[in-house]
Amino acid sequence: MTATVVPDHRARGLEDFSDLADGTVGGLLAARAAAHPDKPALVFEDTVLTYSALDRSVTDMARGLLSTGAAPGSSVGIFLPNRPEYLLAWLGAARAGLVEVPINIAYKGPFLDHALGSTGVRVLVTDAALLELVADLPDIPPTLETVVLVGPDRPGRVPPGVMVRTWSDLLAAGGTATELPHVAPCDPVAIMLTSGTTGRSKGVVQSHMMHLVAGRECATQMATAADERLYTCLPLFHGAAQINITLHGFYAGATVVLGRRFSASRFWDELRTHRVTQFNALGSMLPVLLAQPPSDRDRDHQVTKVFAAPAPPQVLYPFEERYGVQIVEGYGLTEIKNVLYNPLSARKVGSLGLPTESSVLEIHDESGMRAAPGQAGEIVYRPRLADIMFSGYHRDPEATLATMKDLWWHTGDLGYTDEDGYFYFVDRKKDALRRRGENISSHEVESVLLAYPGIVAAAAVGTPSPLGEDEVLAVVQPEAGHELELAELFAHCDRSMPHFMVPRYYRIVDQLPVTPNGKVRKHQLRDQGRTDAWDALSAGLRPTRHT
Repeated sequence: MTATVVPDHRARGLEDFSDLADGTVGGLLAARAAAHPDKPALVFEDTVLTYSALDRSVTDMARGLLSTGAAPGSSVGIFLPNRPEYLLAWLGAARAGLVEVPINIAYKGPFLDHALGSTGVRVLVTDAALLELVADLPDIPPTLETVVLVGPDRPGRVPPGVMVRTWSDLLAAGGTATELPHVAPCDPVAIMLTSGTTGRSKGVVQSHMMHLVAGRECATQMATAADERLYTCLPLFHGAAQINITLHGFYAGATVVLGRRFSASRFWDELRTHRVTQFNALGSMLPVLLAQPPSDRDRDHQVTKVFAAPAPPQVLYPFEERYGVQIVEGYGLTEIKNVLYNPLSARKVGSLGLPTESSVLEIHDESGMRAAPGQAGEIVYRPRLADIMFSGYHRDPEATLATMKDLWWHTGDLGYTDEDGYFYFVDRKKDALRRRGENISSHEVESVLLAYPGIVAAAAVGTPSPLGEDEVLAVVQPEAGHELELAELFAHCDRSMPHFMVPRYYRIVDQLPVTPNGKVRKHQLRDQGRTDAWDALSAGLRPTRHT
C-alpha cells in the first residue's frame, strides 16, 4: 500500500483548504484529473472512466444541462438507479452551478410529487420505466420543463407540457462552447430530502464546502490511500454512497467502484473481481452477509476496512473475525454530515466514536445544560467552520429555526459520553423511524393509513428487527363496528407508499393510548412490541419494489 495522499489538515489547521482545490465539487474533480489523468476514477461493471475522461464528460454534461435553459441555482432532479450516468448528471450539475435533487427510485404518487414540487425541479434526469411514474401523477409540478432520458428504451407516456431530450443529445449540446458560471464554495450543491416527524419530508440544502469537508474527513478517518479501490452498492440518491464513498474516493485520488445493488450471494465475488479494499455498509447488510454459508474463500479478498453504522458487538466481532476486516463506525445526519467516527486505533466498540476536527458535540439535559459523563441527554452540534452544515430547510425557515436552540443544532437523538469523550447512542428522541438504511416519517405512514376506509386513528412506530434498525408496526383504530381486512390494508399501503415504508406488522386496537392533550403515547405502543400483531411477511406478502 502506498503512502496516503490525504493531507493531514489537523497539522495545518482547519482554515487551510488548499487540498480542496477551489472549494467546489467540480473543482476537486478537475484537480484530480490534472494530477492523475490516466488513473481509473470510476468503475461500473465493464465500464472504466479515467479521471480525465470523467472530467471531460462532466464538463459536457454541465454545458448540456445549461443548454436546457436552466440557470445557476435551478434544481436538477436525478431519478435513477445506480449507473455511471447518475454520477455524470450529479457532477455536471455541480459544475454548472445547478442544484442536485436526488430522488429515491421507490417514490411514487404523492411522495414523488412532493419530491419534485417542493424542491422546484426544473430538469429531471431519469429512464423510461421511472418516467412512467412521473406520467402517473395527477398534476405535473409546474416547474418541471425538461426530462433527460437515459438508456435506449423509449417511454410509453410523456408527461404533458414537458420537453424530452435524450442523454446523447444533451451531451452533444454540451460539446459546444457554452460558458460555465463561476461557482463558490458556499453555493448550494444539493437538496437532500430527509424525513421529518411532524410533516412532509424536508429538503436539506447543502453546500459544496459541506460535501468536500465531509469527503475529506471520511478519507482522513479511514486513512485512505491513493491506490485504494472503494466500493459501494448503496443507492446514489443517498449521501452514504455520494459522500462517504464517491467524494471520499475522489478526495483521496482513489478509484470508486459502483455496484448496481446489494446482493448477498454475489457480494464478495464482485469485490474480488474489482480488487476492492474498502466498502461501506448499512447496519442490516452485515448480519445478512454473516448469514451466508461459510466458505473457504471468506478471507480471499483485498478488503481491509468497512465503514458502517454502529454495529452491536455480537455482529461486529464475528464479522471481523470471519472476513478479516476492520469495521469503522460513525454517526451523522443529513443536516450536519458525519460528525463522529470510532477511530481506527483506540476504538471503543459500541460507541459512536469521537468528534471530527470540524465538529463540536455535547450532550445536553432537558434544561439545556451540558450533561456529565454517563448522563443521557440530547446530542447537540456546532460547526467549527462556515458552510459545513446545511444552510437550512428549503423554503422552510420555521422548520430550520425549530432545530436551533441556544446556538446549538439539536439532533433529536439521545446519547451520553464516557470519561474519555466517546459518544454513545441511546435512542431517537423524535418519531422518525429507520429501516434498511431509509429514514421514514411516521407522519407520512400514518397519513396513508388514515386514508384507508374505516380507520379513524393510526400510529406508526418502530419495532426491533433481527437485521438491526427497525421494522414498521402500524397500530390502527377502526370505526366502531367496522371490520378491517389486514391483507387489504397492506395492499393499500403497498400501492400508496415506497416499499421501504410499507409496514410489516399491523395491530388493531379499540382505542389508541393518548395523552391529555390528545397526542398518541407512542412509547407505550413501542413498549408493547408486536405481540399479537399480524405479520404480512408470514402471510406471504411483500412490498412491491421498482426494478
